[in-house]
Amino acid sequence: MAKFYLPRKGSSPHIAICHIVHLGGTATYQQIAPHLTPSHQSRVHFDSIVVSPLLDFGFITRDGRYSFKATEKGKDYAGQYLSDALPCHEQYVGKTVPGRTFNPQRELNIAKHRAVAPFRPGSDDYKEIPSLMGNQRVAHKGSSN
Repeated sequence: MAKFYLPRKGSSPHIAICHIVHLGGTATYQQIAPHLTPSHQSRVHFDSIVVSPLLDFGFITRDGRYSFKATEKGKDYAGQYLSDALPCHEQYVGKTVPGRTFNPQRELNIAKHRAVAPFRPGSDDYKEIPSLMGNQRVAHKGSSN
């Protein structure tokens, strides 16, 4: 049965107590913090999220402001996990993004892009009126089909 009152395996307090015991029973903040998740590495979060639970469980005592010593209870707790590999926050390893792929270019289907037929007879009559360009009359350049 799970012991819900102990640090969960893989959590920051669990990683911290295992590293303190692995380092001989005493460790400083600078020795523990690199192994924790980045959000728990700041000193404020380290105190509230990592140190406070370990002090409440009786696993560590403070030797100084940021120096900690593992108690016998803490050594017993960490001893059952130290036979495995030392726990550490797993770093995310990103995957390389594959190159862009494009669909093969198809020939343009002219039949799909025909001009719209006029709505009513006589609506294209403006194309018959020549335009004035500069001082010359020029025929409309669009098709009159």
